[in-house]
Amino acid sequence: MEKFEILSKALDYIEENLGNGVTPEECAQVCCYSLSNMQKLFSCAFHIGISDYISRRRITLAGRELIESDKTVLEIAMKYGYNSHEVFTRAFVRLWGVTPAKFRKSSGFSDIFPKLGRNEQLFDEKGNEIMSSKVRFDVSHLYDFINERRGKYAVCFDMHRLMYINDTFGRASGDAAIAEGLRRIDDAAGEDMLLIRVGGDEFVLVTNTSEMSEAQAAADKVLSFNGNTVKSGGNEFPVSLRAGFVVIPESGNIRYNELFDSFIIAGRPGE
Repeated sequence: MEKFEILSKALDYIEENLGNGVTPEECAQVCCYSLSNMQKLFSCAFHIGISDYISRRRITLAGRELIESDKTVLEIAMKYGYNSHEVFTRAFVRLWGVTPAKFRKSSGFSDIFPKLGRNEQLFDEKGNEIMSSKVRFDVSHLYDFINERRGKYAVCFDMHRLMYINDTFGRASGDAAIAEGLRRIDDAAGEDMLLIRVGGDEFVLVTNTSEMSEAQAAADKVLSFNGNTVKSGGNEFPVSLRAGFVVIPESGNIRYNELFDSFIIAGRPGE
């Protein structure tokens, strides 16, 4: 789950430098990752590009200051890198649909912009929907959500033998295997958990528990289906996932080696 480490580092770097004109190029350089791969990572995880993510976070934090501070609109605009009241207002309206002044008069930040998000739809080779994975939180609030979960467990999953499925049965079968894996994780996720897809076959379930036993129970529910078969294109093949655990650190970034301190390939006897 190296991509989860890179994503965590990127999110922290962006957050620490929102008032300093942070760019996608800088972020990629700091993470020792190519810009094109960073763009793909953000698009896969959040369905938007990294530039759009940075813009949304700036406006989100600016909106919070509008509600919680007595600073002028111009002072807040300058703090987050907007060189005029007009430029800031245009960006604000584009994202939230209201001017900063109207936003400030509203009842409260969380009341205006609920964290419920849209769905990610996956389709088979015939165009039929095979999964709708709930994206429970608006991307503008994503960092806030993960930051609130420091000290809590994240369960990292990836597909077992996906390359073999692709090579033996074709990419459409591989897509069906990924969709089945996503479905199993989504079914095991509680309403207070967040499922993030960080790669083609790599997923992270951010929980709200600091108890290993509870994180293990969520993983066990997913892994109990290991070996169950999926049909695609006239073929039938088993689908299994691997899981590892990491505690989201109280400070700093998630480290790659920590993700596999407790790595398991749990399944049915004989696997």
